[in-house]
Amino acid sequence: SDGDGVRVRAVVMTRDDSSGGWVPLGGGGLSHVVICRGRSHDGRGRREYIIRGERLRDRAPVLECAVQKGLVYNKVNPIFHHWRVEDRKFGLTFQSPADAISFEKGLQTVIDKLDRGSDSPSSSTPEEADTEDDGQAVISYRK
Repeated sequence: SDGDGVRVRAVVMTRDDSSGGWVPLGGGGLSHVVICRGRSHDGRGRREYIIRGERLRDRAPVLECAVQKGLVYNKVNPIFHHWRVEDRKFGLTFQSPADAISFEKGLQTVIDKLDRGSDSPSSSTPEEADTEDDGQAVISYRK
């Protein structure tokens, strides 16, 4: 069982810089999107947190993005959020506002862990994730 447990359904989007708009990645369609621990494929092989999307229709992998400290997260509206890691931009069109909140909270928890630099379970208590439960913009990573 995966301790992080964030799993939502969403259409994975990417930024089309030529048009300045957002387009579905890999031909569109709903994907299962999870935040999980894994090894990135960029050769460092360090264990880290990865946002993965797998299309429901054909199980095709459409998204793999390592979560990094400088990640900038934007909540455009209740069901469309997007983020930037270095020069890569991804967005998710969620099935429901509840899914969006669930994903955002899961990502916030992971980023908090990264900020503390703690990979050890000992330093993260279950309460820690819920301290900012007032529904306000917990996302204040970086301008």
